[in-house]
Amino acid sequence: MKRTAITAAVLGLIISAAAAPVSAQAIVSSPVRFGIMGGATIPLSDLSDEAKTGWNAGALVTIGVPLVPVSFRIDGQWHQMNGKDFSTLGGAGGSSQFPDFRIIDGTANVVYTFGAALPTKFYVIGGVGAYNERVHDPVADVSASSTKFGLNAGVGFKFQLTGFATFIEARYHNVIHGSEIGDVSTGNAKSLQFLPISVGITF
Repeated sequence: MKRTAITAAVLGLIISAAAAPVSAQAIVSSPVRFGIMGGATIPLSDLSDEAKTGWNAGALVTIGVPLVPVSFRIDGQWHQMNGKDFSTLGGAGGSSQFPDFRIIDGTANVVYTFGAALPTKFYVIGGVGAYNERVHDPVADVSASSTKFGLNAGVGFKFQLTGFATFIEARYHNVIHGSEIGDVSTGNAKSLQFLPISVGITF
């Protein structure tokens, strides 16, 4: 009887010790977390014909209860892509450049995390946002801008550390009627698509 009681007590201590990190994390983790991110932005579809792969930088706020898989994220990113060069003299040596692209987005997203209690988590993210697009012709020094709406969706991996977390994610953005930047006279413009791949930290 005494041996059974001792065994039960030892097992209870082991289970408590194993659960302590998760419980402690749940207690000390704030429901609101801030973060920064940055990486490469890859132009897709028609945009890839005119723009080179560029860079992005941004900030985010995540709202969610620890250990609950569904959370909400508001973020903003600056994307910069230089225009590609193209021949103007039929291959006779002349060249010019497509306009440079700058996109600033603000998005509201839902995040679903798989294995929320694990230190390494896989998540999916998606939402809607507003996109301020600007093109600048470096040759003529002329710019045009417009703000339009779009959708985004992606996947990521999050690595939970003590007091903070790091992540890497890829998100597909589709700006509706966004390819004719600065043109507000028509609603028939094609969508503008790009894929930022970012790494970041939340705390």
